[in-house]
Parts: sequence; structure tokens; C-alpha cells
Amino acid sequence: MSAPVALLLLAAAFAVTVAASVVLARELDRIGERLGFSEALLGMVTALGADAPEIASAVAAVVAGHQDTGVGVVVGSNVFNLAALLGVSALIAGPVRIHRQGLLLNGGVAVVVAIIGALVAIDVIPGSAGLILALVVLAPYVVVSALHERARSRLPVALREAVASGVVAAESDL
Repeated sequence: MSAPVALLLLAAAFAVTVAASVVLARELDRIGERLGFSEALLGMVTALGADAPEIASAVAAVVAGHQDTGVGVVVGSNVFNLAALLGVSALIAGPVRIHRQGLLLNGGVAVVVAIIGALVAIDVIPGSAGLILALVVLAPYVVVSALHERARSRLPVALREAVASGVVAAESDL
């Protein structure tokens, strides 16, 4: 394939991807409002849809015996996502403000899961143990984040103050 044809195909694929992401975000918002989903849950579902190609590529590489490529896909896509999503957003929209509680909740979970992933990657813990540990961290985070504001208000006071305030702060950052 010639370079001009490849560039044309790349541009067309990019345009289709952007159009599909606009439709996904709009329709997910509409469905979420109708069903009463929290903003945090909608954000997680959108992120999962956006990261599905990277997840599939990493899994395919590892299954094919190319562990280094799988790790490279994960690390590279995360570095790019941080730079492109946060950096470009800040360049276009101005300063990006994040509430402390939301950053502590989301960043804390992300750091713990990243540490678990690193321990698996360097063979300190087996993959199955890493998966279980990651689920122990992620399951409560997803459940509390997915709760609608009314449901969060019914949580025990200690949990509501410790975790739910981070969810509220993160949602207000959206």
C-alpha cells in the first residue's frame, strides 16, 4: 500500500472513530439519564468502550506469547491517554480543576491497581492473585461510584464521608 493511500485510510478511520465516539457519548448520556445512572458509572462505561481496542490488543499479544508487546500496549496507551486526554483538554479548555477528594479516590484506586499490575508484570505475584486483588479494590469502587446520589445518601455515615465525598467531588469535576 502506498503512503498516500495509507494516510487517506488513516484519516478516514480517524473521522469514523471520532463520529462513533460522539454518538456513543450522546446516546450513553441519554440512556443513563433515563435509567438514573450516576455520572461516574457513565464515565466508566465510556472509558471501557474507549479502551476496548487496547485491552483486546494487550490480551491478544499476551496470549500469542508476546508479553513485552502486551505490556507495551498497556503502558503506551495509558501514557498517551494521560497526555492526550488531560493535556489536550487543558490546552483547549484551559486549566483542569480536580477536587482533592475526587483525586484521592480515583487516583488512589488507580495507583493501587497499577501497583498490583506491576507486581504481576515483574512476577512477584501470580496473575490469578493479581486479578483477585484488583477485583477486591475495583469492585467496591465501581459499586460506590455507580450509586445514584439518593442511594449514596443512605450509606453508613463513615463510608459516605470517606468514599462517597470523593465520588461527589469527581462527578462535580465532570
